[in-house]
Amino acid sequence: MAGDGMTQSSVGKYRKDEGWCSKSLLRNYLYIFNFFFLIGGGIVLAVGVWSILTEHEFITLLSGVSYPLTSYLLVAAGIVAIIATFIGCLGICKKDRCFLLIYILMLLLVFLLEAKAGILAYIYREKAYNDLQVHLNETFSKYYGFDETKTSAIDNLHQEFRCCGALSHRDWQRSSWKGMGRAGNNLVPDSCCITVTQDCGIREHPSNIFPVGCIHKLKTLVKDQLGYLAIAGLGLCILQVFGIIFSTCLYVKLKTPDIADI
Repeated sequence: MAGDGMTQSSVGKYRKDEGWCSKSLLRNYLYIFNFFFLIGGGIVLAVGVWSILTEHEFITLLSGVSYPLTSYLLVAAGIVAIIATFIGCLGICKKDRCFLLIYILMLLLVFLLEAKAGILAYIYREKAYNDLQVHLNETFSKYYGFDETKTSAIDNLHQEFRCCGALSHRDWQRSSWKGMGRAGNNLVPDSCCITVTQDCGIREHPSNIFPVGCIHKLKTLVKDQLGYLAIAGLGLCILQVFGIIFSTCLYVKLKTPDIADI
């Protein structure tokens, strides 16, 4: 009888964990979440890297740091998300609270990085045109012919987007490049020409150069890319809320072992 009492007493310390919030179900939820989280982290990383690699030259023409910072935040979030996925799977498999705690903290870090990136992208997207309007013409007129990096970026922008000048090709008449004699006989840079040849910028007729300013096409590019970055950042934030809830519940539940763990 005494032995039975001891057995009942020790078993009483443990609880049979059942229901929709049981440990086994929470672990399954987290395995499924981690699968999608890994894919999401890879997408965020890819979007960030794509944004940096495809438009890295044109970033030098923008005055603010919001555009490049958004891309770098997403790259950081993607890397941390991929690492967190493996730590999370290890903690779930081993039922290790220490690994789970690290996993929860990493989820929170990724959430903050993505939220900041998404919000920055959304805010800067709304004011991108005003920023370009204020600073792009200044960049073109002051630095073309004097700053090698910006000069190369402007030349590439002219050719890639088939445009000339910030607001129009007439901007070059008020530029330092023209005023300080760097232009020679050219009215516009050679990169403004439809067919680029030496000193082709001597004629600014629409049949010879691109008559449209670059601000309109650059505005579209910046707004589109910031839109993708905002969706990537804020979209995965929503997914992570479930991961944080499930992992926190499992972390708390693992504090009390159940009958299956005896």
